[in-house]
Amino acid sequence: MSSCFYRANIEHDSKTIQDLYRTNYYTYYKSRIILRFCAGLFMIIICVAANLALWAKGLLLLVGAWLVSTPDFPAQMMADKVLQSRKKFPVMKYEFLDEFINISGEGSMKIYYKNLQKLIHDEENYYIFTSRDSVCMINKASLAPPELENFQDFISAKTGLKWQQNKFFLAMNLSDLREIFRADSQK
Repeated sequence: MSSCFYRANIEHDSKTIQDLYRTNYYTYYKSRIILRFCAGLFMIIICVAANLALWAKGLLLLVGAWLVSTPDFPAQMMADKVLQSRKKFPVMKYEFLDEFINISGEGSMKIYYKNLQKLIHDEENYYIFTSRDSVCMINKASLAPPELENFQDFISAKTGLKWQQNKFFLAMNLSDLREIFRADSQK
């Protein structure tokens, strides 16, 4: 029997579901976020620069401003759909063993560290992705033992992956943008 190095859980609610979908969107759909932003900015520029009817300028400005100001709108829509279909939120429990993560909650399963794709964290949670459509969300405060840096080092050593934080589009630099488009072209 493998020894358990860490235990953690997440008690889902509407906020965690929204955070989960937003993080998924910012992790796997960055090029869409950039395209939405650029399309909105282009509409606003056309509104200012072109000699159009007042109603056309108003429409372009409205749609452009909406696209620029709601970069994660598709993620919000997906989260809202899940929230409407759920009557009860799951509580997921995780045990981090030597070769795999043992997950229980709505059923049980094992995820081997070699199958993990991305490691993301924010102020409150860890997001461990096995694919674009499969993620383990872990509340940092629930981690036992609570040494966050040791946990991150443990998972990084097991997977060969580095932990990342998602950046908002306006906080990205040219290197980040180049990496986004390179990753999208390799899909």
